[in-house]
Amino acid sequence: MTSQYSPHKDPLISVIMATYNGERFIREAIDSILNQTFSDFEFIIVDDGSTDDTAQIIQSYSDERIIYIKKELNSGIADSLNIGLVESKGVYIARMDDDDVSISTRFIEQLKIFQHNEEVIFCGSNVSDNNSKPLRTPEVHDDIFLELLFRNPVFHPTVMMKKKILIDNPYKIDTVPSEDYDLWSRLIFKGKFYQIQKPLLYCRVHQTSVTVTRRHEQLQQNIHIAKFMFEKLGFNNLKNHEENLRIFASKDYNISGKMLKNLIFWFKELKVINQSKLVFPIEEFNKVCDEQLERFLVSYFTNQKLYKKVIPYFYLNSNFKLLILKYYLKKG
Repeated sequence: MTSQYSPHKDPLISVIMATYNGERFIREAIDSILNQTFSDFEFIIVDDGSTDDTAQIIQSYSDERIIYIKKELNSGIADSLNIGLVESKGVYIARMDDDDVSISTRFIEQLKIFQHNEEVIFCGSNVSDNNSKPLRTPEVHDDIFLELLFRNPVFHPTVMMKKKILIDNPYKIDTVPSEDYDLWSRLIFKGKFYQIQKPLLYCRVHQTSVTVTRRHEQLQQNIHIAKFMFEKLGFNNLKNHEENLRIFASKDYNISGKMLKNLIFWFKELKVINQSKLVFPIEEFNKVCDEQLERFLVSYFTNQKLYKKVIPYFYLNSNFKLLILKYYLKKG
């Protein structure tokens, strides 16, 4: 694949990066895109009203692939990405964040997935973090879909998508800071997802990251996103469904014994519904449900006083009872 960028024709890829006061890391992010081994792309950088030296850094580049859009007012990442989407001319949209670094072969490897799998509309990858630790993601569509029901298993800046799908399903401004999770929850019904099982991006987590500064808002948005997916798949009308969905989606591990009991029965009901509707493979679905419930069980039995642990314990199946016993034996 040797296609080269030409200003006289539309590029194959449109890279969209939103930035706001990104002077600290943006040069390294830009360089990692410009140094891709596949060069037939345009690089749309939308500046969301930065007040630091971000603009000067971007304008110091003379590469004709860069399209710089400066917004006068800060209106958020979803609006910035949609502006970039409207301006884009590529067949594929590649996302990039202003504080991450893409591996030089990222684009070429993602394009190979699209070219060999016509039904794929979305391609992400694993990442490595600050400690060079690989962070894995589910690979194939069904596994991604199942995990998406319970959490966001996608690293946003690794993603490449078909523009024809995205243009009809843009980012929703009112879902920030979970705009990516919301988008995946809608796109997953439009075509196949795939994630390359090696790191194609170095992802920074620092004190100004959204995952750090707006975590509470993100969890609240996740409740609405999870509700949308559960209802669309037919997982509704369960006992205490709204409350259990809130506890689960917001990762509220500080719950009472009654809440834990309700959560145990809720997961049991989910398994029964899936077994009758066969939305997901039964064994895989049950395994993911148990993994999710296990987090609440360990937290509850770790932090509650002994007399509060007795009743919930009797509602557990034998596997979970054994898990709790092993935990205490190991602790002792």
